[in-house]
Amino acid sequence: MNKLNKTLIAIAVGLVTFTSCKKDIPTYEQTSDTREGAWLSVQKAVNGMQSLTIFPQVEERKDIFTVNYGGLGLPASNISVDFTVDQAAFDSVNRVRETLGQPALKPFPAGSYTLDKTTGTIQAGNISSENISLTYNPTKFDLDEQYLLAIKATNGQGYNFRPGASTLLYYAAVIEKAHNKTGWSATVSSDQASEGNGNGVATALIDNNVNSFWSSTWSPANLPFPHWAEVNFGKELYVTQIGLTRRQNNANGFKTFDVLGSKDGTTWITLLQDQTMVQTELDMQKFPIQPQYLSKIKIVMKDNFNKQMSTHLAEIDAIGY
Repeated sequence: MNKLNKTLIAIAVGLVTFTSCKKDIPTYEQTSDTREGAWLSVQKAVNGMQSLTIFPQVEERKDIFTVNYGGLGLPASNISVDFTVDQAAFDSVNRVRETLGQPALKPFPAGSYTLDKTTGTIQAGNISSENISLTYNPTKFDLDEQYLLAIKATNGQGYNFRPGASTLLYYAAVIEKAHNKTGWSATVSSDQASEGNGNGVATALIDNNVNSFWSSTWSPANLPFPHWAEVNFGKELYVTQIGLTRRQNNANGFKTFDVLGSKDGTTWITLLQDQTMVQTELDMQKFPIQPQYLSKIKIVMKDNFNKQMSTHLAEIDAIGY
């Protein structure tokens, strides 16, 4: 074989090898600057409002998000994304709430948050930007109010955002709820275990079952008022209301009562005095207290609707944050 033929064969083999290598690059690894079929998306934006924790009210918390690229392959050049407050989205949310009869959300208080950068970058060959950090100060928020911050991402290079994926909505509020009773214990001034089926005893007060009940002793002797029931949370809970649910099949329970509370489990303070149960209400009755941390509460029952000496109660709850 002459030298020319060998050279031609070598060139042909090289071309085949080069073409083969190029074809072997997976489509999802190929780079391109085309905007067709490509989109951007703010992480978390498509999941609706993001709830921020503002209780307990420490001075600083953070939330992290990114901007993502989607398309056939990878971007060949850097993609820049700018972040601004989206007043139009804020107003739109409040218009919807007004239609639904809900109170308007307030804007985040002045000086309550910062973004560590107002521009993020998806580097060439990547599908996500660096982390963007929202730092916020819960002590700046009023726990009785509800707040919204709308952050919009824009791109000046012609890339489109997925529908609903350009504005991140941050919601900040505390929602009162009944605290979980895991680890709770209860003691009472007296009980009537002979009621049976889990009734009559202290544990019925914290078993999350309104159809069970505790009863003070009525046999063999009827013990007189006052009666009391004490609940130990096993830890400190932030409490805003006390919930009491009366016995479901008997309206002749206690009428007037006080509520005591303890933070250290030893020293008691009066939280509520001379409160009155609604005799005909079967659902939980809620009694607001000065919001505070407590480890124990005690219900002191003073008298009865029907002048009987004994009383009963279905459930005790602590409501708070």
